[in-house]
Amino acid sequence: MGEVLIYECTVNSVGIFDKDQNGTIDIKEFQQLTAYLNQWKGVFERYDKDRSGNIDASELFTAYNEMGFRVSQSFCQMVVTRFDRQGKRSLKFDDFIQSCVMLRALTDSFKVRDTNLNGVIQVNYEDFLFMAIANKP
Repeated sequence: MGEVLIYECTVNSVGIFDKDQNGTIDIKEFQQLTAYLNQWKGVFERYDKDRSGNIDASELFTAYNEMGFRVSQSFCQMVVTRFDRQGKRSLKFDDFIQSCVMLRALTDSFKVRDTNLNGVIQVNYEDFLFMAIANKP
């Protein structure tokens, strides 16, 4: 991979592990971040079969599901459309990381509100906007 992760990706990655929301991460939070990045890199490399440095929506669907995110093919296509900065209908590793950070943050926000653990939540409009824009519970 060898690429330097783009600034936004790095900031967002740190943000989801900054549990006390002070703008920094401690050593434990850094270890968690490193573990997730290594997990995501391993998943990405498993599905980048041709070693092109890209994965498409179908591969993303399988990767997300392997990581425990139960999402649809159409959702994965939308993610590729949203995060593909090169217009190749696929994601480079840093785009993949950004999509994982987004998905993890939104999933965490959802889980906080899913008190019955049934996969259904009820939110008002402003709470929904907060979840979507801030990506924080």
